[in-house]
Amino acid sequence: MKECFPSINAGDERISYQKTGSGPPMICVHGWAGYERTFDAILPWFNPHFEVYQLAWPGYGSAPLRKGGYTLDDMVRWVDTFREHFGFRKIYLMGNCIGANVALEYAYQHPDRLKCLILNEPHGFMPFYFYLLIYPVIGDVLLRLLFKTSPGRAIIMRMFPLEEEEGTGYTARRLAAVPTPSMSAFLHAMYLYTRFTNPYARPKVKVPTIFPMPQKTFGQVAAFERLYGRCFEDLKILKVEGAVHNPVVEDPETFAKAVLPQLGIKG
Repeated sequence: MKECFPSINAGDERISYQKTGSGPPMICVHGWAGYERTFDAILPWFNPHFEVYQLAWPGYGSAPLRKGGYTLDDMVRWVDTFREHFGFRKIYLMGNCIGANVALEYAYQHPDRLKCLILNEPHGFMPFYFYLLIYPVIGDVLLRLLFKTSPGRAIIMRMFPLEEEEGTGYTARRLAAVPTPSMSAFLHAMYLYTRFTNPYARPKVKVPTIFPMPQKTFGQVAAFERLYGRCFEDLKILKVEGAVHNPVVEDPETFAKAVLPQLGIKG
């Protein structure tokens, strides 16, 4: 049975979420295969110190996708609508995968509303092999072949590291559950962002930023430090031990022990 989470009206879309823990608010935004439980693995370490809100993009969780297309600016607006809905003056913002790029864009647009930015697996660019997936009809067919069939998911699992099926983060089961229109809309938003955004033409990000860098990762993530590293005034790059791609879901304890001290949490 599909889990049901609460949601708020963000204007053109609804945003569903899971709330846990207590303390200052931390909003977490997921990537391409996420939902309201993507960050569950890190909650045992973060919940004692933060009130954690895991947002799900439209069509990924309990709230359906309404209009079928959006941009990263829309996603930033949804995050800020969520912040305003709960009356938070400042938040900690954590993004995972393409959600990290949303978090980065939020920092550009609303630096005064952030206490700290945590970028986990941000993408420096959109891989060329994703481009076919954004074309109408062709992209829909390819998405269905890759993510809605067993042979397709087997190919994906050889290319990208996924959790065991009982996990709550990035699993083959989660990839199969995300509707293809939602995947397509998300990819198109990312394409527009990487195609038309020039980070060097903007002021430096003033928000304190943490970039946990795993030892083993994808090319577009490894390139982030090279492409964006000089775009911050206060960037801490943490070398996360262990041969993992995405420590939030693959090695949450190591991730927590690397990040929490940077947020002033000891022990």
